[in-house]
Amino acid sequence: MKSLESLDYRLIKAHFLDRDNSPLSQKHQILLDRIFSAAKLLDKYPVKKNAVALHRFKFPEISRSQAYEDLKFAERAFPSVHTFDYDFWQTWIKNSIVQNIERLKKYNTAECRKIIVMEHANLIKVIGLKPPDTKRNEECQFYFPVNFGKRKCDVDIDLEEISKRPGNTLRELSKALKDLAKKG
Repeated sequence: MKSLESLDYRLIKAHFLDRDNSPLSQKHQILLDRIFSAAKLLDKYPVKKNAVALHRFKFPEISRSQAYEDLKFAERAFPSVHTFDYDFWQTWIKNSIVQNIERLKKYNTAECRKIIVMEHANLIKVIGLKPPDTKRNEECQFYFPVNFGKRKCDVDIDLEEISKRPGNTLRELSKALKDLAKKG
């Protein structure tokens, strides 16, 4: 007997559309209904321990290990908010678009070039904006110790503000700090 994973998706689709005239065997129908029920339980109860208990309550003929297997299969077959792998999906989409572009480059027709342009636009949308560099965006506050004779004080300088100032202003600031240091 074939496993549920090796069945044609059209048979499974036909089962869901018309359960009375399902092309699946009785064992496959029961298994598919059990897996679908497990997927619904995972959406409502993401804690597997609770979902297994409810799944076994609904299907008392299965063991606890079989209930866990049903939940694992349900996670793979019916991904939901709790199990959706965004990174895998994004990588798959990017690869698919790149493969389409490479395949269409072989044909040098106007229609293919239009599709390539659309695929490039799709690729830009999928990639999105480059995430900010977290190391550069860390908020740091710098205090420069300045000695005024016997007095010592910390000068709070915002580096972002200083970097926006023109060069001559920076030179004047540097000169003023040196003069203050000499007078002290």
